[in-house]
Amino acid sequence: MKSKTSSFFCGAFFFSLVFLFAFIVVAKERDANPPHPLNPFLEAEHSYYSGDFDKAQLLYQNYLNGKPSEVRGNTALYRLGTIHQKIFSCATALRYYKMVLNREPALELTHDSKFRQAQCLFELEQYDEAEASLEEIALSHPDAKKKWEAKIYLGRLDEKRLDYKKAIEKLKVIYSQSEDKTIQDQTKELIRQIVTKNLDKITLIRFSKKYSSGFPLDQILLRLISIYRDERDLEELRKTITRFLQLFPEKSERLALESTLKQIEGNKENKMRLGVVLPLTGEMSLKGQQVLQGIQLAVNESNLKYQEEELETVVKDSASAPIKKLFEKLATDPSMIGVLGPFLSDSVRDSIPIAERYHLPMMTSTASFSGLAELSPYVFRNAVTRELEGKYIAEYAVNRLRLRRFVILHPSEEFGFDLAEVFVKEVESLGGEVVSVISYERSQTDFKKQIHEMGGIDDDGLRALVNDQAKNNIESKSLGQNGQMSRPLVEMGLWSGDEVKNLKVSLELSYDAIFIPGFYDKVGLIVPQLVFYNIDTATLLGARGWNSPELTKMTGKHMRKGYFVDGFYAQSKRPEVVKFVREYKNNFGEDPTILSAQAYDAAKMFFKTIHSGAKNRLQVKKGLLQIRRFQGVSGETSILPTGEAEKKLFAMKIVKKKIIEDN
Repeated sequence: MKSKTSSFFCGAFFFSLVFLFAFIVVAKERDANPPHPLNPFLEAEHSYYSGDFDKAQLLYQNYLNGKPSEVRGNTALYRLGTIHQKIFSCATALRYYKMVLNREPALELTHDSKFRQAQCLFELEQYDEAEASLEEIALSHPDAKKKWEAKIYLGRLDEKRLDYKKAIEKLKVIYSQSEDKTIQDQTKELIRQIVTKNLDKITLIRFSKKYSSGFPLDQILLRLISIYRDERDLEELRKTITRFLQLFPEKSERLALESTLKQIEGNKENKMRLGVVLPLTGEMSLKGQQVLQGIQLAVNESNLKYQEEELETVVKDSASAPIKKLFEKLATDPSMIGVLGPFLSDSVRDSIPIAERYHLPMMTSTASFSGLAELSPYVFRNAVTRELEGKYIAEYAVNRLRLRRFVILHPSEEFGFDLAEVFVKEVESLGGEVVSVISYERSQTDFKKQIHEMGGIDDDGLRALVNDQAKNNIESKSLGQNGQMSRPLVEMGLWSGDEVKNLKVSLELSYDAIFIPGFYDKVGLIVPQLVFYNIDTATLLGARGWNSPELTKMTGKHMRKGYFVDGFYAQSKRPEVVKFVREYKNNFGEDPTILSAQAYDAAKMFFKTIHSGAKNRLQVKKGLLQIRRFQGVSGETSILPTGEAEKKLFAMKIVKKKIIEDN
């Protein structure tokens, strides 16, 4: 008996597997092969469930324009409503749902249409109508989850009407009564958002007294902690943290809050603190030290001048621990009013979520990533960016030097392409013209090919060409790419018959200047080669990479008209620069670099906001955005609404093998 039973079940199991396999094959074939196009409704359904809503919409409309059945016609209208709702066209979706309900469809479709209709009314801010529909759904919908969702919408209606107390009360009831975890999580998040985004300090204090324990008191207290930290109200902060730890000892925020209490106890004098995050060990330690020395000089000057508002610096080595951990440590300190750093663009990006969570402004003076300050309202930058560099040299060339037509010769590297792009845009916006853009490889030492593209030709070639033209009485032809870049100029009357004697030949260029945004080592090789190929009348323009005495040694007499820009010039005669260089040397025994100068100015701008009355993070952030025409050692600086620095750079020219300021 046992054997027969076992055989029966084994056979049944086998046939079940065969049936399941056949079902899967048929289903796959159905999905792979859509219904016959002669059945527009089924084809529309296939497109709908495949996510091709544009096609589905057209097919449902075609079906409705024919002779639809009652049931499928109702479904088609409902689907059209959902499609428009998905693409946020709620007004159109609402019309379709009303059409469905007017046809008195099946009960399930009636309930679904009513719910979606209420959603659309909510999104269209027709709150009274939405409320009536939602209240009906909350009472009569057969699906318990839909009832809870309707109640959530009713709570959100109170939020939209700015009745936050009523909204929280409704959502709190749903949170405590529903057994659906999804519903609980949704209501909890909505309450948290109301608390963190909508409630002011006075309301939060009132609510903190209303609730004695549990949720949402934890969220209310956390929000108050954030406000007191922003305001640097250490006494209220201490009280609120203590209460939170007593009521919610198991919360994940406990360790961070305990650390904050220790920081409060360690700052009895309630001094303001400024964080500094830099690489002080490892391969970037030298540059990090240059930045730190600039900051230290600014701090010393500020504390000497404003002893009643002495500022402490808290320095963190970004090479010693993960940047997020270091930044979090600074951000939780309620005495911290801002951070100078981090050094690298990636570190700045990693710190942004923490800065935003704790409303902590930071200013980097070194990170170079394009658009970095635009990533967050809490990120500021005081540095020479490629955008600023390319724009300033273009303005200087067109407006100051009166140049109009340009060739660009740039390295095939990211910074070279970026500088070339900015330069072109700015020149064209000022009415100038870039006639050619040519690139070279970083490894190159011979630039003959590029110089030929610019119209260059050596003496032998130039004389041979002119000789040939003279002998054959041929009019001078243009040279260079497409015959547009240069042409030979000859002093007439210096030949007779077939004899050409004492011929004076030069090369006339079709452009005024060459922009070479490379480093001095390559520029030092390029300039003599330009002269060799008779491109010796064009003005040469450069960027920060030119700023080295080695450039003048390499180019020598070949650099006739050279100009470039930089964010700092230690030999400048500007009073603020002279003083900065002198004090820097006295304190650190070496000359400052641009890194030191930019960091010094960044710190000074922080102090400017503080001495103007800023006492907490939010006030410092506001103060930084108000900085205009700050006379820094790295140039006159204004902070744009994006947090980026708009700077008046140093313009230099090369005269008699020397670099001098030309501002």
